Amino acid sequence: MGVLVEDLLTLARMDEQRPIARDRVGVLSLAADAVHDARVLAPDRTIGLAVIDGPGTPEVLGDEVRLCQVLGNLVDNAPRHTPAGIRVTVRVCTEAGDALLEVADSGPGMAAEEAARAFERFYRADASRTSTTGGSGLGLAIVQALVESHHGTVGDDTSRGRGATFRVRLPRARD
Repeated sequence: MGVLVEDLLTLARMDEQRPIARDRVGVLSLAADAVHDARVLAPDRTIGLAVIDGPGTPEVLGDEVRLCQVLGNLVDNAPRHTPAGIRVTVRVCTEAGDALLEVADSGPGMAAEEAARAFERFYRADASRTSTTGGSGLGLAIVQALVESHHGTVGDDTSRGRGATFRVRLPRARD
């Protein structure tokens, strides 16, 4: 219940458009920490980190704690919603003026209708999931609100039988 209340408070704060910190944050460090944490929580799962060459250093201006929450939610979702033995990869790269973070798996994926609603508050693709195996349906809504508060975008690339990739695009910090 406490987690649900905290999630609702986070969304309420984002709805109020409260200002967030604007510090330099290393995206690679965030990704490495998220992978480490996920490996601790799911030691039986294969969770990897890939860095893809691109122009510049992947740093953004933002709230490090909130960006950790973004990656934490995405990385936590992958093993939770895929069968055992499915690899999860967190990728970091830069593209033009943006830092890109991807959390990809080769699991069962989602149907187009599910993917279209994935970021809606309280939406759960499998409504039969209990609170011990599924969440409240707020995780991806929080991800979207936090990413947008950092002037970024988030989306998914998935289809049934093809796995899922969640992609966060954030403006890179300028010197």
